[in-house]
Order: sequence, then structure tokens, then C-alpha cells
Amino acid sequence: EAFAGQRVIAVSAGARHSLAITDDGVLWSWGSGNSGALGGGDRHGRLVPEKIEALADERAVAVSAGCLHSLVITDDGEKSPLDRRWRPRGDVWSFGSGLDGNLGHGDKKPLLEPRKIEALKGQGVVAVSAG
Repeated sequence: EAFAGQRVIAVSAGARHSLAITDDGVLWSWGSGNSGALGGGDRHGRLVPEKIEALADERAVAVSAGCLHSLVITDDGEKSPLDRRWRPRGDVWSFGSGLDGNLGHGDKKPLLEPRKIEALKGQGVVAVSAG
């Protein structure tokens, strides 16, 4: 089983694919892969959740599955020495169809694996919503 022994902390359903985050910060995807929105490096669909290996060194904290693309926020969880609260790094990643420039990379190219949106780097983004 994909989530055996793990707690799922977030799920987002798009038109033809779904994404989930487990409490260890791992991002999972399943459904139609035609647009590349699964982030697995190909256009193959997946009938059961699979880890997105391209983000294996990142900690996913928020996710949104759109119609043909996906957005993810990662966080390194650095603590403030003064108040001990988490300071989100807030890097935003996108993948899938870039048909209308919706991936945020300055072009309309599709991405089969997650790519960091440089224009949002250092902005401390805490939520995403993909249409």
C-alpha cells in the first residue's frame, strides 16, 4: 500500500490527477499523466499514488492540483531563535502543462518534473492554488 504506516496531511484533486503530502514531507501523485502534472518525468498515468522522486530532497508543505498542472510549496523548516516558530522558506515548484504560461517560468513549455519558480524565490509563499 502506498501510504502504509504514514499519515497523509494534505490532498488536492485536480481535473484528472491528485496529489498528497505525507507527514514526512513526501509528495505523492496519481491519475492521468498526459499533461505531465504527475511530476514523474513522463506522461504515464498512475493508478496508485507514487512518490515524486524529483522532490526527494525537499519537504513539501502545501500542494494544489490544477486542471493540467500542479503547484507545490517546499519548506526547510528553519526555526527562529527568538520565538521558536517555523520560518517557511516557501519555495514554489510547478510542473505539467505550461500552455498558457501558468507554470511561471516565462514560457509556455510543459514540464514533466517539478521546477522551482525563480520569480517567487525568497517571497515566503505560504499557500498555492492552481486553476
